[in-house]
Amino acid sequence: MKLSVVILTHNSSDVIRGCLNSIKTANEIIIIDDYSSDSTLSLAKLFKPIIIQNKLSGFSHQRNIGLKQVKSDWVLFLDSDERVPCQLFNEIKTVIKDPSYSAYRMKRLNYFFGQAVKHGGYWPDWQTRLFKVKDFQRFIGEIHETPQFSGKLGNLDHHLIHFSHKNLIEGLQKSLKWTQKEAFEFVKTNHPQITWWRMAKVMLWEFCFRYFKKKAFLDGYIGFTESLIQAINRFFVYQQIWELQQKPSLKEQYLKLDK
Repeated sequence: MKLSVVILTHNSSDVIRGCLNSIKTANEIIIIDDYSSDSTLSLAKLFKPIIIQNKLSGFSHQRNIGLKQVKSDWVLFLDSDERVPCQLFNEIKTVIKDPSYSAYRMKRLNYFFGQAVKHGGYWPDWQTRLFKVKDFQRFIGEIHETPQFSGKLGNLDHHLIHFSHKNLIEGLQKSLKWTQKEAFEFVKTNHPQITWWRMAKVMLWEFCFRYFKKKAFLDGYIGFTESLIQAINRFFVYQQIWELQQKPSLKEQYLKLDK
């Protein structure tokens, strides 16, 4: 059985080499790139992948584009900041030779600010990423993509590694990008009007949920920081919902002020 790996990239020059090294013996590597402006593609070309550039509108769409290029029996989906340790890659090669399932999920170990985090809701962080191509249909969902496939789902023993935001600036850049999309999705579903007490409630709940209920405090300072960042992310989402709910719109209000 042959294995293809589909990798999503965007200005990933600092992480793409490590990602590609971890799966370099795959039968086929396909990169779907969101028009990187750094050296991502020049570094990737050293591994002789298939490269397709497409403007990112959502992770599902990017992964589905990659699926159309797959010529192997099995496909593994990755992001450029993820790594497949040797134990996991060997397990993948073993299960696809004599598969018992149509798809497999694996645990993902997340690193924040250089530290592996196993609390706060970040472990085991199951990810369904390995599929028998003939049984796989597509990914759906604008932000948190969900795979659709026929057949049964199995579990792999070894874990995937994810190098999430490595510093505050990188984390904020990701937050601003994806919280905007999340806010738009909430507004589409006619989210209730945002008030100060609703804002305070969701931020406090998010922090307490991760730090106390999910025991992020066991990860020390990083656990506290990440719980606080997730609470701030809730603020970003709900503030942008509030902005979108304004009638007249903020743009119209400023035009009126100019007059």
